[in-house]
Amino acid sequence: MRLLIIADDVTGAADCAARCFGAGLSAALNLHRIPPTGQGATAYTSDSRHLPPGEAAQQVHALIQTLGRVDGIWYKKIDSTLRGNLGSELDAVLHALGKRHAVVAPAFPAQGRGLQHGLLRSALVQSPLHLPTMLGEQSGRAVTAIDLDVVRGGVAQLAEQLVQAAQRSDLLVADAMTDADLHMIARATDQALPEAVLCGSAGLIGAIAADVGEHGNSRQHVADPAARRAALIVVGSGSVMAHRQIGHVQAKQQVSVIELGQELPEQLGDTVVLHLPLPAAGISLDNEAARQWAMRLTELGCSLIERLQPGLLILVGGDTAGEMLARLDLAQLRVIAELLPGMPLTEGVDGQGRLQRVVLKAGNHGDDAALHMLLQRARQVLEYEVDDA
Repeated sequence: MRLLIIADDVTGAADCAARCFGAGLSAALNLHRIPPTGQGATAYTSDSRHLPPGEAAQQVHALIQTLGRVDGIWYKKIDSTLRGNLGSELDAVLHALGKRHAVVAPAFPAQGRGLQHGLLRSALVQSPLHLPTMLGEQSGRAVTAIDLDVVRGGVAQLAEQLVQAAQRSDLLVADAMTDADLHMIARATDQALPEAVLCGSAGLIGAIAADVGEHGNSRQHVADPAARRAALIVVGSGSVMAHRQIGHVQAKQQVSVIELGQELPEQLGDTVVLHLPLPAAGISLDNEAARQWAMRLTELGCSLIERLQPGLLILVGGDTAGEMLARLDLAQLRVIAELLPGMPLTEGVDGQGRLQRVVLKAGNHGDDAALHMLLQRARQVLEYEVDDA
């Protein structure tokens, strides 16, 4: 079975690929617009979150046209905190694939995000967001909400409700608070509306991948007993959580921490953290100014790669990760481990023929210890020596 994932940024593509790998599928991020070969999950980014809705829709439509109508399960990945051009991009996917219906379930329980009565439940969102209303405003299509009680009524009941709702609406928004809810939605959709596009975060794609159940991800990375020890962590996210994670790494082990704009020290340790300043409260993290900051961070990050020749890159934040990977000219990254939910360790060959091991993480994913845990677990997978800290 083949899964094709369309995300609006590279870390969104990565967390879906990670969940698929964790469920037993081979998984890759195709960073160039190359159609997938073979089975398993292939994730793409339209790099459109920062764009106006019309331009974002055009990017998504063009990506799908380039890939062609490949046979498989198409999945539109959206942010679990409902950022981005949700309605316009989903319209573009449906139009490009010639489909009418989408079942939308953005919950990601592993990261503490759910949907109940159509409202986003997340500690990261202060004011409630009502997804059916948002899609109704952003899309040209009718929307019906499927309540949590219906989802938990069993596959047969949910399937019946989906069929009825599809007679009056194109977009069907389903509540979910647990992984079991997402499995119910995936199975009921397969039974009731097998031609529908499935749309959600890394939570729903994980349920779909688990049901596909090929368990074909046994591919091993190339062991390197003399692997270079240096690790470079580039944090391009302005989220409060990302900066708390930097502080936790500093408390746990010796690291060289450099804020963009500071002078580089002459001596750097084995682990280097390069990051953006924490933005002032109320500053948008999804605009063109943020892209410009990401480009500046990328310039410095790439110079540090040449200086350190690190054996491990950890890229945090979608804009920065996308810029860094483009500069390295990585056409494809294959997932070799899911280190934490939705956070993959990948490897690929860059434009200079160098093997790069890359961890990808959305800025606000994980708890305070996540960045430290990613570093430790990646080194274990790659057979590095791990500090006791």
